[in-house]
Amino acid sequence: MAARSVLIQYWNNEGALVARDTCGAESLELSASANERVLELARNNVRRALNGESFTVPAHIDGRLFELSLRPLRTQTGQPSGAASVLVDVSDRARLEEELSERVAFERLVSGLSSHFWSIRSDEIDDGIHHALAQIGSFASVDRAYIFRFSSDGTTMINTHEWCAEGVEPQIDNLQAVPIEAVPWWTERLRKRETIHVPRVADLPEEAAGERDILEAQDILSVLVVPMVHGQSVVGFLGFDAVRAPKAWPIGDIVLLRMVGEMFVAALERKRAVELEAQLNQARSIENVARLAGGVAHDFNNLLAVVLNCSTILRRQLLDPEHIQFVDDIYESAKRAADLTRHLLQIGRRGVTEPVVLDLNTIVVGLAPLLSRTLGEHVELATELGVDVGLVRIGLPQFEQILVNLTVNARDAMLRGGKLEIRTTNEHLDDRHARRFLDVKPGPHVVLSVKDTGSGMTPEVAARAFEPFFTTKGTRGTGLGLSTVYGIVKQAGGHVALTTEPGEGTTVFVYLPLIEDATAVPSSREPERIASPLGRGETVLVVEDSASLRLLVRGVLTANRYRVVDAETPIDALSVCQRHGGAIDLLLTDVILPQMSGKELASRARDEYGIHRVLYMSGYDDDVVAHQGVLEPGTHLLQKPFLEADLLREVRRVLDGGAGAS
Repeated sequence: MAARSVLIQYWNNEGALVARDTCGAESLELSASANERVLELARNNVRRALNGESFTVPAHIDGRLFELSLRPLRTQTGQPSGAASVLVDVSDRARLEEELSERVAFERLVSGLSSHFWSIRSDEIDDGIHHALAQIGSFASVDRAYIFRFSSDGTTMINTHEWCAEGVEPQIDNLQAVPIEAVPWWTERLRKRETIHVPRVADLPEEAAGERDILEAQDILSVLVVPMVHGQSVVGFLGFDAVRAPKAWPIGDIVLLRMVGEMFVAALERKRAVELEAQLNQARSIENVARLAGGVAHDFNNLLAVVLNCSTILRRQLLDPEHIQFVDDIYESAKRAADLTRHLLQIGRRGVTEPVVLDLNTIVVGLAPLLSRTLGEHVELATELGVDVGLVRIGLPQFEQILVNLTVNARDAMLRGGKLEIRTTNEHLDDRHARRFLDVKPGPHVVLSVKDTGSGMTPEVAARAFEPFFTTKGTRGTGLGLSTVYGIVKQAGGHVALTTEPGEGTTVFVYLPLIEDATAVPSSREPERIASPLGRGETVLVVEDSASLRLLVRGVLTANRYRVVDAETPIDALSVCQRHGGAIDLLLTDVILPQMSGKELASRARDEYGIHRVLYMSGYDDDVVAHQGVLEPGTHLLQKPFLEADLLREVRRVLDGGAGAS
């Protein structure tokens, strides 16, 4: 109560504590109050109440918020005689109201961003993310907001987006291709899809000492990290740093930020899908080239077969060294043209190959001559194959493609020459190794390493090396080499890693699970040795629509003690069979022919004329041949362009091996 002389006549204990930090006083001249803020409130407001006014005003006393309510006390005649006041501490209520207001504002901000990202164009997503990070970072009063993405092989993380408050040093250039093994505690939390909330970096546990050192080196006091998940995989994380003052995040805000992380992932994956669609359109144009190449491959390989074999036959008849060199040049050029044709056809290939158990050492040895030719004379090829290397399960053509792709990549990195080393070994991957990668299981593996002495890669390039269509070769590259290797190895249950330094070369490691208690299938590149390729007077029917190749085959077989009858078309061939007076021991026919396929011809020749041994020829790739039913078990196929020795060996094998499937 306060009289007109402004004498406080009574207060309760709490009021006394606010006014003088004492209790129990019965009266007090206002001017004697020890609390200057209380005195100021009284001077400014009590006389308003004494003048008949009722009101409430806020008051900040000793760092807390109060509400001071005053109303006049009146005599029986209605005249003000004093004032009653109530001082209420509303600090907690005000704090809750402020938090609720901020939460509502944050929800409104996130809702607006969500609507924006729902309709944003794919080419605007990166800018949209930068803008969103700035809005969230400014609203939350943090110093840095950022996104990290894991590399496709799961060994590194890349800072892709960053916003910094004014006066805060950006870190994005220093945080490219960061090894995840440098932050094992951090990575393990993210693997479990946990949010990492560290209000005080100094309080991190001892097992996170490495992470603490890295954060403190950047002057980070507090950090919040939210995992970004796409499908079943953690693809990155959204993070916020406090540098100038520690910060703790309310649980409600963390829930909202997990929603923001999902929104960013959805947008980035949509952008990636659009980019892949554009890149796939480019790939389709490459595939169209491959299809065109496949369309002319038959005729082209026929021509190459004639050039290769004629040059071989001609060389045996020459004595002049200069002329011999000319013929050798023709032969080598035709061989390179044949290799080029095979590579073009592989681009558009769509076959599905059943995984088989393989001995990698055997495959490397069998493929070494092709790899050496691919590298050229300026690059040395060396192999170091381990002893008792285990078996793996993978498609043979796929593994051969791995070796060829890695060899081509290495060759392109050694334009001035160098050395390519291929090694194989057994290695048991422990938990420590597995933690360096995402989705890698410990256990026994066979390791293929391909090391070059080329130009190497920067960390930024290495981090994207396995991405589809990523290339540093401009129009000379498709960006499919290493990504194809990565896809094949992952499908086989393995993983790929690389080490590289600019100017120091690159080593690619292919890890494939070791298969116990199995037997390797023989390599298709280990032809069965034939004791003598010469004929024994057998009759061979040659059916080939290319006149030059037909005459060549006839001449080679005749010169090697075979009797030959030939035909240009299947109808002509059936007529030859009808006119021929004796038995025909072998049908040597092209797969793709006018009038009917080689398969149909073989079937009629067997049913009508008793010809059971069949050897097919083809200049098309395996997929086209497979559609003709010629790759069934027991069928014999001679791939064009073939050499004289190949022809004689295959003819002898079929004749000595009994009836072939047709």
